[in-house]
Amino acid sequence: MSMLSIIAPRRPVYPGWRQIKGIALPLDGEGYPYEVWANDATGLGVISAVEVAAEHIGAEPLGPAYHLSISAFGARCSSSDAQWVLGQFGLADALEDNHVPSGKVRHFWRYVADSLSGYKCPCVASEPAMREDKGDFVWRGVTP
Repeated sequence: MSMLSIIAPRRPVYPGWRQIKGIALPLDGEGYPYEVWANDATGLGVISAVEVAAEHIGAEPLGPAYHLSISAFGARCSSSDAQWVLGQFGLADALEDNHVPSGKVRHFWRYVADSLSGYKCPCVASEPAMREDKGDFVWRGVTP
């Protein structure tokens, strides 16, 4: 269910996607707007949301971010599939940041403010990278 927001979740800019409505997700309780999309030809699914990422203690708030969660309908997709999806949603400059061990979903973030394009979460430098799928999937521990 999508909430009303002045900033809408990103939508595909190319044909071949269908919106899936009526799915209850944990985001329902957080108040962030989101939409669910599927591409039947590729078997890829996307949750597109606008969220405010948790800030590190003492960090300046950076505002809302586009968040794409990408999977191969419940399985982890490859990084090349994820890059294709980012292009489909006009977010080629979004950066991957996963915090779920052995996650089946890849998470990409891009702050709404254009001046923050390319911003890397401080966790990238401070938390060890765990690599899976021969290095194709990287996740970091939960930030304290």
